[in-house]
Amino acid sequence: MTSLQSIILLVVLCLSDLVASADEIKYQGDNITIKCPAPPEGALGVNLYSRREISRRVMYFFLKNKKLTIHLDFEKRVEVKYDKTLTINIMNLKSTDTGAFWCTCNNLFDSCTMGDSGVFLLVRDPPISLASSTSASSKSGGMNDLLIPVTALTVGSVFLLLLLVVGLWLVPKVRKLIRNKEQEVEEEEKRCNNGVYEVMTVPRRM
Repeated sequence: MTSLQSIILLVVLCLSDLVASADEIKYQGDNITIKCPAPPEGALGVNLYSRREISRRVMYFFLKNKKLTIHLDFEKRVEVKYDKTLTINIMNLKSTDTGAFWCTCNNLFDSCTMGDSGVFLLVRDPPISLASSTSASSKSGGMNDLLIPVTALTVGSVFLLLLLVVGLWLVPKVRKLIRNKEQEVEEEEKRCNNGVYEVMTVPRRM
């Protein structure tokens, strides 16, 4: 086994261990809810930290005035509810959100711990089936939009063709019927006129 194959195998094993040990597996665009334990008495505020390559403070919630300070990477993606415990909703997850999250607090002089409040989050790409179904639905939507004018054009063409066929077949029939009727009337008039002429030309007997 070459050194390159060994490195690839090691990476695969590490990734499999990472997935297996993840507390939360989410897809990009999903939301996650993290609940921090109740802060100890005398705590001034609660932090939510995240670490992947580097540590960063996701947000800080000042308990006294309920003021929330959010990291630029999580702006407009964090909502907080406080009722003895802190509930943090992180929305529209990104792949860069993958990492460990944990809560801490601070008092007047130092930081304080909040018990076992950590969670490991793994944010993955959407599954292929979901992506393909989305693209298929968009394609079908486009086909439906195209189908409407095509159907209307086809129906209109068929209607015009029917009118043309009816006109070519029916008009000569009507004309022929009218000519036959006129001929019958003319023949009837001729017979009537001939009968009157014969009656008038017969000599009277004395």
